[in-house]
Amino acid sequence: MITIAGPSAAGTSDPIGVLIFLAALGVASVFIGGRLAFNVRGAVDSTLARRRAVLEVKAQRTGDLRLSDTGSLSPFFFRFVGSVTMVAGLALLALSLILATG
Repeated sequence: MITIAGPSAAGTSDPIGVLIFLAALGVASVFIGGRLAFNVRGAVDSTLARRRAVLEVKAQRTGDLRLSDTGSLSPFFFRFVGSVTMVAGLALLALSLILATG
């Protein structure tokens, strides 16, 4: 026999798992975004070097040598994306804190 809970059960549920998930995503995005935004331990430089190496290998495999021209993305782009990610992570952390106390 299947029992369906009434509407009062939904009002008393505690979404602690969702709050922990939001907080974990917020911490991860603050960490990764801050690492790129502030170039901690050369994060932007290593990302650009890794991207350049992948494009060079892809250019050699396909025979299209225009792919190895990596002047399209500058370090500013990665720092900007890192700062946006860090701010979004702080917003997730604030949201999980507000929902936990509210």
